[in-house]
Amino acid sequence: MKKKSFCTECRRETKYRLKKKKMQKWIKDKEHEFEITAAVCEECGEEINIPGLLDRNAREIDEQYRLSENIVSIDDIHKLMDVYDIGKAPLSLALGFGEITITRYLSGQIPSKEYSDSIRRVLEYPRFMMQKLQENRDKVGETAYRKSMGLAEELDNCFNVSDK
Repeated sequence: MKKKSFCTECRRETKYRLKKKKMQKWIKDKEHEFEITAAVCEECGEEINIPGLLDRNAREIDEQYRLSENIVSIDDIHKLMDVYDIGKAPLSLALGFGEITITRYLSGQIPSKEYSDSIRRVLEYPRFMMQKLQENRDKVGETAYRKSMGLAEELDNCFNVSDK
């Protein structure tokens, strides 16, 4: 079943198809090429607006930008919180960030390269998480500290290879 939407060129409801198209966009003084989704009227070939397309393209651009600039994804941050069983505010504090930094990243703000690298490093190296927890122990609540430190130690032990 083909979907229909109003085509402003044809001035009526027409069938449309989705196709990928390339677009250029300047972000932080650098030109990037993105592949986004367009809805095209099957009658006249003009692009049309359909519900949800702007949001979809915003997500596509965000994902492609993060990938091209090697910035952690929102999924990576969620994974980190799951791995160490830690909430947004305690994680922010454990990493030495402001208390609401992780909350902002989860709602779509793009982290700086430096903060992104810290998040990625903690995700990849349990010892780095242990170090960050130790450094910021006085800022992180005792319960969050013990729980996350225990999980970090457990993960780190999985990577230790015995000489035997």
